[in-house]
Amino acid sequence: MSAGIFDGPDAPSLEDVAACVHCGMCLEACPTYKELRVEADSPRGRLYLIRGLIEKKLEPGPSVLAHLDRCLDCRACETACPSTVKYGEILEKTRTVLQPARDLSPATRLVRWFAFGVVLPSRLAQAVVFKLLWLAQALALTRLAAFLARKRLLPRRLAAALASPPRVPFRSFRARQAATTFAAKGTRRMRVALFTGCVADHLFAEVNEATVRVLVENGCDVELVGGERCCGALHIHNGARDQAKVLARENVRAFEMGGFDAIVSNAAGCGAELRHYDALLPGEPAAAAFAARVRDVAELLCELGIRPPPRTDAPETRVAYDEPCHLLHAQKISDPPKRLLRAAGGLTLVQLDEADACCGGAGAYFLQEPDLSAKVTSRKLDAIRRSGAQVVATGNPGCLMQIGNAVRAAGLPVRVAHPVVLLAEAYARRP
Repeated sequence: MSAGIFDGPDAPSLEDVAACVHCGMCLEACPTYKELRVEADSPRGRLYLIRGLIEKKLEPGPSVLAHLDRCLDCRACETACPSTVKYGEILEKTRTVLQPARDLSPATRLVRWFAFGVVLPSRLAQAVVFKLLWLAQALALTRLAAFLARKRLLPRRLAAALASPPRVPFRSFRARQAATTFAAKGTRRMRVALFTGCVADHLFAEVNEATVRVLVENGCDVELVGGERCCGALHIHNGARDQAKVLARENVRAFEMGGFDAIVSNAAGCGAELRHYDALLPGEPAAAAFAARVRDVAELLCELGIRPPPRTDAPETRVAYDEPCHLLHAQKISDPPKRLLRAAGGLTLVQLDEADACCGGAGAYFLQEPDLSAKVTSRKLDAIRRSGAQVVATGNPGCLMQIGNAVRAAGLPVRVAHPVVLLAEAYARRP
C-alpha cells in the first residue's frame, strides 16, 4: 500500500475510528449485516478493517474493498451508536483515499468519468442524456431493454439499471418554467432559493413544482438560482471527493450573493450533502454560512407553521411514511414530514414496520450491488404489504424510484409520492 495515503486532510483519522467501543449496538441497525450476518459487513467490522488499513496491518486487497463497498452508507449505525462515531464521514474518506488503489477495468473508468466528470456537473450534458432517454422511451426501446433484463439476457449490473427504467418527462422542471422567481401569496414571510437538483430536476419535475407551490402558499418568495450545480453527494459516496469540492465551491458562490433566508431542498440526499459543505470545505466561512442556511422543505414549513389547505369530505387515504436514510440519520429530521402529512388533511397515517430502515436504493448502490440491494428492498416491500397503505410517502428521489419500482414489479396497488406533492394536492382542492 502506498505510504502515507491516510495522512492527508481527506483521510479518516485514527482518533475518529478509535471512537468505536465495539459495543455492537450498530449491528441490528445495519442492512447488510442483517442480510449477510458477517461481522466484516457490519459497521463495527468495517471500522476494524479501516483501522487495520490506517495502522498498515492490512492491505486494500479485493476482499477488504468488497466489504467496504457493500456498505449502503445509510448511516443508520450513527443513530444507533452511543459513542457518536462519525461512521459516514469515516467511510467516505476511506473510499476517497483508496480509490487510486482500485484495479478498475477500462469500461468502469469510462463510466466513472462520464457520470462524475461529464453528466452530473453539467446541465447541458444532463439535458442531452435525458433527451436521449426520453427518445428511447418514446420508441419503446426502454420497454425492450426492461424485457431483456427481466429475462436475464443482459449483464447483471446492466440488467439492474434497465429492469425498471424511470419515466422520463420531455422537459425538466427548469425547462418548464417561464420565470425564475415565484411571488408569495399573502404576506411575505421569507425569501428562499429552491435547490432543484440535477437528476431530480429531470425525473421528478413534479416534486419541484409541488415544492414551489407549497412554499408560495406559505408566504415564501421562491427563486431558482442559475448557477446551481450538482450537490456532489454521488461523488462523495463513490470516492470522488475532489470533484465534489469543486461543485460545492461553485454552489456556494452561486447562492451567496442572493441574500436568501434559506436554501430549500426536497431531496434527502442532496440536503444532507449541502449541510455538509462546512465539513467538506473546512476553514471556508462562505461554505459554513451556506450550510447553515440549508433546510429540508418539510423542516422549513414546520418552522413557519403550515397554513391549512381546504377541507375535504372525501374518504381518508391510508398513508405510510418511509424515513429516507439521509433525512433521518444524516439530517436528524423525522417529525416534520409526518406533521406535513397530517396538515394536508384527508390522510390517515398508518404504521410502517422498520420505516427507518434503508430501502436498498442508496444512490447508485442498486447498480453496484443489485442482488444485495434487492434483498434489502424486499424487506421494505413486505412491510408495505403489512401496513395496508394506499400511499407510501418518502422524501428522496432515490427512495421514490427504488420503492416505486418494487411496488410496480410486485403488482401492489400502492402509490409512491413525496410528502410535499400530497400537500400541494391538498392546496389544489376546491371546497
